[in-house]
Amino acid sequence: MYILEIMARTREFKPDTVIDAALDLFWRKGYKSCSMADVVKQSGVARYGLYQTFKDKDQLYCAALKRYKSIVKELMIKPFCREDKPADYHTLVEHFDLILHELENGIHCGCFAHQAAIERAGKDADVNEIVQDFFNEAKEGYRIIIRNGIKLGQIRDMPVEDLVIYVMGIQRAVIAMSKQNCSMQERQDYIRCALELMRP
Repeated sequence: MYILEIMARTREFKPDTVIDAALDLFWRKGYKSCSMADVVKQSGVARYGLYQTFKDKDQLYCAALKRYKSIVKELMIKPFCREDKPADYHTLVEHFDLILHELENGIHCGCFAHQAAIERAGKDADVNEIVQDFFNEAKEGYRIIIRNGIKLGQIRDMPVEDLVIYVMGIQRAVIAMSKQNCSMQERQDYIRCALELMRP
């Protein structure tokens, strides 16, 4: 009975608490520098309970990456699909303003999905799948904006897929600039010029 009571107590935690702690740690420290002991310490969850829910560091990393993907989708991708306000060129401008704001004011530097792509996607098939899904959803959001923008005469009439790749490139460049300590003004000017080149 005593053993059963201990096992019940070690599982009395919300997995979301652990995932949030893991996301913060993996994002700040990177995969290699973050240990399960770090997650135990930050989340306050017993090691036994942690391993009962997440069998190893790789599984926990994937759970953290999925959490990040869902947060970004809610914050940055869903606005592209609003029925009351169809996405257009101005939506794209607002989107990059939001990215800049998050990079400047967020507690983390850069994008966790891009970081995962560099650190783990080539080494872990599960991570690679999540990262590719993340980028595919971003591309689909950009397609919606670009198609609408072309129809409205706000974006130059070019092959949609070429423009999607172009916008993804802007996103990656801005994230890289944030890690290189480029000033906010430099990043704003880069985005303004890059987006203006899409105009007819």
